[in-house]
Amino acid sequence: MPPSLRRWLRRRSLPPPDRAEPDALWRWWELGAPGERALALRYLALHEAPVRVLPAARAALAAPEPVLRSAAAWVLGSARGDDDAALGLLWAALRTERTDTVRRLLAVAAVRRGAPVAVAWGTLAEAAERQLATPSGPRRPAAGGPDGIDSVAVLWRRALSGGDTDAPPDRVAPVPAGRLRRDALDALDRDPEDREATRVLALQQHPADAARFVAEAPHVGRRAAHQRCEAMGLHGDVRSLPALVGVLRAVDVDPGHGFAGRRAAGIALGRIGDPSSRSALVQALIDEAHDHEGRPGAGLGIQFPVRSVLIAALGEAGCVEAAPVVAGYLGDRSGSALGGFFLPAMDAAWKLGRTGPLLDALSGPLPAAAHAVGVLALIGQLDRVRTCLDDPRAEVRRTAALALDLRSAAQGAPNGLPDA
Repeated sequence: MPPSLRRWLRRRSLPPPDRAEPDALWRWWELGAPGERALALRYLALHEAPVRVLPAARAALAAPEPVLRSAAAWVLGSARGDDDAALGLLWAALRTERTDTVRRLLAVAAVRRGAPVAVAWGTLAEAAERQLATPSGPRRPAAGGPDGIDSVAVLWRRALSGGDTDAPPDRVAPVPAGRLRRDALDALDRDPEDREATRVLALQQHPADAARFVAEAPHVGRRAAHQRCEAMGLHGDVRSLPALVGVLRAVDVDPGHGFAGRRAAGIALGRIGDPSSRSALVQALIDEAHDHEGRPGAGLGIQFPVRSVLIAALGEAGCVEAAPVVAGYLGDRSGSALGGFFLPAMDAAWKLGRTGPLLDALSGPLPAAAHAVGVLALIGQLDRVRTCLDDPRAEVRRTAALALDLRSAAQGAPNGLPDA
């Protein structure tokens, strides 16, 4: 019997993680796909002693799949145990994390373990303001998006203290996660469409709350449905994936509602961080290009194109097999009213960390070649970037020089960019 079939049969005999006892959860941890292992790890933290779960959380922090690193951040930030050991693991991971969602979760968990709020926020702020070298100068890929500094500050405040306080992000007063969750549940019992309570509850990421978001998503109003997509992404539970993919593939709705829903679903899929969403995201890229953005009445899709967030989601979700698809957008300067798709493609390519598609783009035509140089510098391929200082193409030479300058200026920063 092939090992893969034997593994599948062993998994099939297990109860679902949300109904499994610790012995079965450990089997899920051993045999499951990345999303299943992440879910098992969260439930193990609820049932097992921290000393037993810590080795699994440490292994998850080193996993290539963001969904596992997110689960590890939650476990290390919520399980009782050795604060110093957990904080050391969290801080080391923060210095090398590339995805925006996992970085935010690691910083929140570090504060829960006793890290200074100002220091933890500093790592997020610096990463949110990261710069990429382009022929037109430095560009901030996160600016104005769901992971820009203003958006991250809102999520940071709500995750740590609840509500939309006016406190500067580096001075937020943390509230215990259990209290925030109880208050949010009470608020939602009074008003199931309370947007702020929904966000606060989702940001606590307790696995017992997943059914609330998934079950209620089809039964709320249009605006609330988009908010539920956001909540599913912030909650980070893989059981939300089918519902989100359903929204992403919904093409039988009016353009305005459809674009808003698909953008929300794309962002949420990226935040969950499961590479199994790759096929849905890639197919959605094709669908948006061939149909939705060109339909009559689809002005919203031109102003705020769904493809921008889909490209970004491929990077956030760690879809390394989609690296060639992402690299294919490096030369796009005109596909979006926001300035083309090259900037989210550069950022996603850096998060995926695959040099092959970038080297292929470097040997191709402008402007993809110049944009590939900026990513290669951030990945750490400095010798290859230095050879581009003698490239016959002025845009490539200019980008290489700027990329090396930015890389040098970033040395020693705590957000992981210079050490990636």
